[in-house]
Amino acid sequence: MSKRRSSLTGSWSGAYRYPNGGHETVFNAQIEETAGAFVGATQEPNEFLNTTDSVLHGEIDGYREGSAVRFTKFYNHGEEGARHSIRYEGSVDANLSRIEGRWIVSSAWSGTFFMTRDDLGAEEAVEREAEASIETRK
Repeated sequence: MSKRRSSLTGSWSGAYRYPNGGHETVFNAQIEETAGAFVGATQEPNEFLNTTDSVLHGEIDGYREGSAVRFTKFYNHGEEGARHSIRYEGSVDANLSRIEGRWIVSSAWSGTFFMTRDDLGAEEAVEREAEASIETRK
């Protein structure tokens, strides 16, 4: 039986999709949540900047209220790089293991995204081991 999580804190992987069935870009995120507010960092392949950087880094700042999740990702890659923000709005499942929704740059430029926990397997293995230990004591 899976233990219910109480926060979004952890490692995540996901993808965002451009409008009209366009290109999909994968990303990783690390999130730290306290009392509904969260901050974190993202990494993704550089697919749009004309620079030698192969990875783009972003910072995220957001909040979770119930299943609603909202955050902003800030890019800051120097004077000639990406220096803009993207809003994300979505919902998280009951186990706090998958978030999906929309990203929005402007009313004319938005798409979808999803992200799932990377640390599910490790936590589930620990839970199975603990349950087996309890069973052997009976």
